[in-house]
Amino acid sequence: MTIETLLKVVPPHPRPFEAFAGPWKVMEDWLGSALPQDYKDFVRIYGSGSFLQFMGIFIPHTANRYTRLENQIGMVCRSFAELAAESPHPFWPEPGGLVPLGVTDNGDHLFWLPMGATPEDWRVVVWDRGGLDLDAFEEFDCDLTDFLAGLATGEITPRAFPDDLLPCEHPFIPGSEFPDVPEGPDVAKGTGATSDPAASPSLKWRTRFAWPGRIGW
Repeated sequence: MTIETLLKVVPPHPRPFEAFAGPWKVMEDWLGSALPQDYKDFVRIYGSGSFLQFMGIFIPHTANRYTRLENQIGMVCRSFAELAAESPHPFWPEPGGLVPLGVTDNGDHLFWLPMGATPEDWRVVVWDRGGLDLDAFEEFDCDLTDFLAGLATGEITPRAFPDDLLPCEHPFIPGSEFPDVPEGPDVAKGTGATSDPAASPSLKWRTRFAWPGRIGW
């Protein structure tokens, strides 16, 4: 799988914001696995921003720790730790555990499901905010960039996502072009903190990156 399908349907911005081209070794050693090549191509070509004005993919080494991959992997998995026994999937760093990769404005989470012989076999799982039964985790038989391409064309429609994402005039907007909106409660420092895994990781994304008018923030 490659990024070519996504490039055809969602043109990248000529000046990507906080794009990351490596090196990857330190992060992958910490994670305990290599990361899929299509994801590495995505963060190098698109960088940080909003996809379909509704969701964002975590990017390495961004200035905002609430969208930074290496920060969010640990934060999201810790927030799910108390509920992991009820989940149909384990979470990183458990073997084969779900690895966080993004979040929506509504607080739904995107994960990789590590499977197969190499990271190129990893699949995308969408967690519907508020649930932990089998129906709350929807698995897609594709890699990340094919998943994003399917969202942009309407060929993929997760149950958790709203039905008004398309048409979208600007399917990808770099983070540098977002309005300067105030940040919300500092969850990491305990201000406005919550034990609800649906609330804390997405709060900063919504206040910093949500496109005005879509969800009323």
